[in-house]
Amino acid sequence: MFDLSRRDLLRIGALSVLGSAAGGTWRALGAKPEGNGNQAIFIMLQGGPSHIDLWDPKPQAGREIRGPFDSIPTPIPGVRFGELMKHTARIADQITVIRSMSHQFTNHIAGTYLTMTGSNNQPDQDREAHSDDFPGPGAILSQQHPAVRGVPPSVSLPNWLSIPGPSNRMPGQYGGFLGSIYDPFVIEGDPSGKDYNPLSLKLVDGMTPGRLADRISLLGQLDEAAHRLEKQHGEKMDALRQSAFDLIVDGRVRHALDLEREPAASRDRYGRTQIGQSLLLARRLIEAGVRFVSYNAFNQRWDTHSAILNTYRDIVPPMEQAYAALVADLGERGLLDTTLVVNAGEFGRTPVINKEAGRDHWPNAYSVALAGGTVKRGLIYGASDNKGAEVTESPVHPADVLATLWHHLGLSPQTTIQDRLGRPHWISEGKIIRAILT
Repeated sequence: MFDLSRRDLLRIGALSVLGSAAGGTWRALGAKPEGNGNQAIFIMLQGGPSHIDLWDPKPQAGREIRGPFDSIPTPIPGVRFGELMKHTARIADQITVIRSMSHQFTNHIAGTYLTMTGSNNQPDQDREAHSDDFPGPGAILSQQHPAVRGVPPSVSLPNWLSIPGPSNRMPGQYGGFLGSIYDPFVIEGDPSGKDYNPLSLKLVDGMTPGRLADRISLLGQLDEAAHRLEKQHGEKMDALRQSAFDLIVDGRVRHALDLEREPAASRDRYGRTQIGQSLLLARRLIEAGVRFVSYNAFNQRWDTHSAILNTYRDIVPPMEQAYAALVADLGERGLLDTTLVVNAGEFGRTPVINKEAGRDHWPNAYSVALAGGTVKRGLIYGASDNKGAEVTESPVHPADVLATLWHHLGLSPQTTIQDRLGRPHWISEGKIIRAILT
């Protein structure tokens, strides 16, 4: 059950809808409908997961390269995954793994921005988000495709990716030059916690959505937040305020966020962990009609410069269990053909274990997994050398993954958006990876 107070309403108005914490364009603010009805889930394992220890093991290499983990077989003849990937190995025949990802950025922030936007126009160093950044996929989809009333087109969970600094805003996930009103809607908090109550979206006792919809006073409660931003957003304020109202009174998103409605066995299948319950929420949000859901791993959680053995024993099993459950669950519910699941990091890790028993940043060769839509099942695409150091076959750039994502969502990569100066930009400079599509 959910509880909704006046403070919560103002928070929704000021932060989650009207401010930079959410995409206010649920009604598209007059945008022309584009795309199809397909949906996507983007799992961002920020920090750089090791391709050698997960997707592209090198069992014939020396221990200094193959690392502390062995490999295990999959249903695909001759294909092995890292030993910690036991659930995912069983569904390898349902996914495509690209083992030939490559780019030139070694910095976490630069790599993340590239992964989420495809833009090479940046320094290879830490920086905060700017208003002239290239927008993330959730923002572009919000601008290009009107949402169903009461359902945001794009949701991020369980947090924003952040960077130490005055704003803590990591670039690549916001509206950028499209404007903050196209930021995805962020649902913060750990859904595996007993006190999980996102946004406190809970109607007070005795208050039904119908009764709440009849209460004119609700708009008055949002006025304070609305007036603060009225000058900035002008005529768009009414639509943004209506979006906040729609979220509160519409049952679809509220029900999706209520994990108490999910059978215990289903919650156990995903794992009672943050990523497990977050990906379960992602599936529920897809069912509710959200077009794009992104999961953001806690900041640089996958950055393993030392002690990779113990760290991976802790973080890999929850991730791979949840990922495998998501792919299988979407398939069983008839949603996988219309939902593309991307499992990515911003780069891989060095082929040789360092003196701290970890691996350092390595963008020269790494892996990304795709499942759903028209992506082929049981395919290993591209290859790295026998050390996992360099791409030897079919190189793929992050912009190509995004182009393939847009193709799935019914938008040409050459769809044009305009920056604040009216200059046109394609939504992706990459090429659709047609070899992995059916």
